[in-house]
Amino acid sequence: MAHSKISVTVPDEILAEVKRMAADRDIKISRLIAEALADKVKKAREDSFVLKINKAFENPKVLKEQHSMAEDIILNSDIEELTW
Repeated sequence: MAHSKISVTVPDEILAEVKRMAADRDIKISRLIAEALADKVKKAREDSFVLKINKAFENPKVLKEQHSMAEDIILNSDIEELTW
């Protein structure tokens, strides 16, 4: 994976905490920050996906269809066999 250098300005107290966390985990500060950014990006993508799903369910036709499908599953399946 390619890497790029960036310059970031953070409050002193945040930097102090980041340094402590990196030292506690025995990793470089850049690694800790990269992991934190990756987590933030992943969460933003997941949140965006959830918003899209919720938006789709605002449509009464979609909601009715999903309820109908769920009822079909309940009526035609042995619920205990389903892993979810």
